[in-house]
Amino acid sequence: MPNRFTREITLGGERVTYILEYKSIKNVNIHCTPAKGLYISAPFHADLQKIDSYLKDNSDKILDAVHKAKSSNRSAFKPSSEQRKLDIGGRIVAYELNYKNVKRINLSVSGDKGVRVSAPPSVKVKDIEKFMLSNSEFILKALEKYERLYEDLPKAKTYSDGEYIYFLGEKKTIHLTKAARNFAEINGSQLRIFTTDIDNACLKGSIVDAFMKQQCETMIPQMCRQLYPRFREKGIAFPEEIRCRKMVSCWGNCRPARSILTFSTHLIQLPEKCIEQVICHEFTHFLHANHSKAFYAQLAEFMPDWKQYDKLTKQLQSEIIIRNSGK
Repeated sequence: MPNRFTREITLGGERVTYILEYKSIKNVNIHCTPAKGLYISAPFHADLQKIDSYLKDNSDKILDAVHKAKSSNRSAFKPSSEQRKLDIGGRIVAYELNYKNVKRINLSVSGDKGVRVSAPPSVKVKDIEKFMLSNSEFILKALEKYERLYEDLPKAKTYSDGEYIYFLGEKKTIHLTKAARNFAEINGSQLRIFTTDIDNACLKGSIVDAFMKQQCETMIPQMCRQLYPRFREKGIAFPEEIRCRKMVSCWGNCRPARSILTFSTHLIQLPEKCIEQVICHEFTHFLHANHSKAFYAQLAEFMPDWKQYDKLTKQLQSEIIIRNSGK
C-alpha cells in the first residue's frame, strides 16, 4: 500500500496542495519550504479526517508559511513530489517526480514503487521528460520485467474479516474491530486489526504494514545477532546498520561498502528457517558480491540446508508478496 500521497485542502478559502507521507513517528508534523512546498508527515495510525482537521485548526500559520515560501523564491516553489504521466514509445507511463537537493536528474524503476525521478528544483519538467525519453528502452524493459513478476501474484487484499495473512509461516485469519485508534496485533490464530474505518482498505493495509515493519525491526536484528557467530569466524564484521522496509522485488540486499543490510518487511511472514536462509544469503554477500559458484559454496557452509528453505520461500512468495491494486 502506498505511504505517500498528493492531496488538496481548502484553508481560509484558498485551495492548497500538499504531500502527505505516513511514517513511523508519534505526531503530525508540518513542513513548508520554497524547494519542497507544503509537506505533512504523520504516524501510520493517523486518520485522514483528523489530519485535515488539524491543518484547518492551523490554517493561518500554514497559509502564512506557504505565502512566504512562494514570495521568497517563486521559481523554486514546487511540491516535493508530483504524480505525472508521459507517453514513452506509445505507452502512457505514470511516474513520481521528486524535487530534491541533488546535482543531476536520477531515474529508477522498481516493482514496489514504479518509475521514480528525482531532480533539482530548478530543472524544468520538459527537460526531465526529455531525459526520460532518452532512457525509454531502460524504462520499458524494467516495467515489463516487473509486470511479468506481478502476473503470477494474487490481487491485493481488502483486509476483510475472514481473509488470511501469513505471520512467521502460519496463516492468521483477519479479524476486524472498530476502534478509536488504529493498530494490529496477533492473537492466537488471528491477526486482529483495530481501525477507525473498517471499510477503508488503504488504511487497513497501512495498519498491517506498520505492524509487520515493527515486528521485523524487532525480530530480524535479533536473528542476525543469533546467527552472527558463524559469520564472525570468516572475519565478517557485524553490520553497522540493519534496515527493514517494504520491498516486493527482493527479500533483502547487502551493501558491503557501507556495512548495511536491508530486509523486506514481508520477510516476517515467512517461517523462521526461511528467514534464516535469507539472512545467511545476505551475510554471504559481505564475502562475495555476486552469485558465483564461490558464493553458493560459502552459503552452503553457513547453512547446509539452504536450498530446502530457498525452495519453500519461492513457493510462498506469490501468497506473501501481494500485488497492489494499482500495479
